[in-house]
Amino acid sequence: MRICQIVCGSQYGGLEKHTIELSHELHKLGVDITVIAHSNFASDFENIHFIPLDLNKGRNNLFILFKLYMILKNGQFDIVHTQANKATSMVVKLKPFLSAKIVSTLHSYKKNLRPFYYSDFVITVSDKIGEKLHIPNKRTVYNGIRWDKKEDVQIVLNKKYEIDQHKFIICSVARLTKVKRFDILLNALQGVEDVHLILVGGGEEDQCLKKLSETLDVKKDVTFTGNLDNMQVRQIVSSSKLFVMTSDKEGFPYTFIEAMFCATPFLSTPVSDIEKIIGQKYIVPFDDPKKVSTQIHFIKNNYEEVLKDYQNVFTFSETKFRLENMTKETLAVYTQVLLNV
Repeated sequence: MRICQIVCGSQYGGLEKHTIELSHELHKLGVDITVIAHSNFASDFENIHFIPLDLNKGRNNLFILFKLYMILKNGQFDIVHTQANKATSMVVKLKPFLSAKIVSTLHSYKKNLRPFYYSDFVITVSDKIGEKLHIPNKRTVYNGIRWDKKEDVQIVLNKKYEIDQHKFIICSVARLTKVKRFDILLNALQGVEDVHLILVGGGEEDQCLKKLSETLDVKKDVTFTGNLDNMQVRQIVSSSKLFVMTSDKEGFPYTFIEAMFCATPFLSTPVSDIEKIIGQKYIVPFDDPKKVSTQIHFIKNNYEEVLKDYQNVFTFSETKFRLENMTKETLAVYTQVLLNV
């Protein structure tokens, strides 16, 4: 089985992480893997056949499309696996000239799903983002991560961030962008006592959110950490009492998976397939800071009950969201496509 993975981005994010980890896991299983991506990622694909190509120059750039075609033609691949919308849009233009099957992964909500209709099979990272893709050849394969359960990542957050001992510590982790709606979470802090938020991440909304915390008079109840490395993030998530997500949109967030592996309860808006997994009890409406306040208050005052509710979710997650399981399910799709079942 000769597989070619294609990713168009030049900056590290969720879909790049997905492609890197999937490629390495497939390589470990003996699959012949080639990756076409921006030269920025060359070091991430050590021991894997890597072909640098800047696909950022436009999906209709004839010079880039020709170079991509020549690579795919000469590679004699069984499957070309396109990651996300842009890679799919470029490769399906070349489909009439290729013998390889095309598998595409839909990572996030897109208004224009047309390119995916020309793929032989589509993997969606949640049921919800694939709802408007009306084709028979699709399947949800949830993101998975590599996790060492023996690793102790607990730290004393009160001491590290100088937070009062009696505070109920909650956290959230993401790029600080408008779609993440951290303004809702900051507003929610006004309505609940003895809660401290650790907000992890950087982004264009950083200064706006800091000013908003001052305006709302909750600055003392928020710690902005900026960007942290993965281990530091895990320490915060694992040592917090609750992870809160108030996003308007999500594909299938890695932060949710990490919270489940850290055995940290999760409060979320109804994005992705999270409601299917954690149940409606821990879902809050979009754009409703009062409801977020009410739910945080309930969780804080009924924490033992909450942990008991989550035990089955944590157990389910330990198997479902492992990188090994994601890779196994992706391989099953490859096999199905090649056998034309």
